Amino acid sequence: MKNTRLTSILSSSVVACALTIGLLASAPSALAQSRTTLSVNIPFAFRAENQILPAGMYRIERESDSVILLRGPGKAAGLVMMYGTSKTHPPDHGTIVFDRYGDEYFLRQVWTAENPNGLECAKSRAEKAALIAQNNQAPITVELAVSTAPQK
Repeated sequence: MKNTRLTSILSSSVVACALTIGLLASAPSALAQSRTTLSVNIPFAFRAENQILPAGMYRIERESDSVILLRGPGKAAGLVMMYGTSKTHPPDHGTIVFDRYGDEYFLRQVWTAENPNGLECAKSRAEKAALIAQNNQAPITVELAVSTAPQK
């Protein structure tokens, strides 16, 4: 009986150690992904949640699992709450996706190259109003390529 109990305890310890090592090994890659900075030239003014941001060159920095920081021309900047989304096939290159209603653009998604997991914005009140104004017709999707910016 003692031998069986000792074997059970040792097996549990080995499993616990393996799980701990796995968690520690994955921590640096998760941290590296969260520090990825993207850059993109956005040729039009756009809305991100309740903010209107001007056209120009932007740096996109992931602040947390659900928040990105957009740094644009001059002092233009905005924090945007997002939630996770995924694709079955990872994109070959990073993209930022907008929904266009008439001449208004709304930030929709952010994707990094070769990663099936991206970020998506919830529809804001302004976007819902634009959708109603267009008789619930689907928006035009506009995708812009992003590049990975060097770390500061």
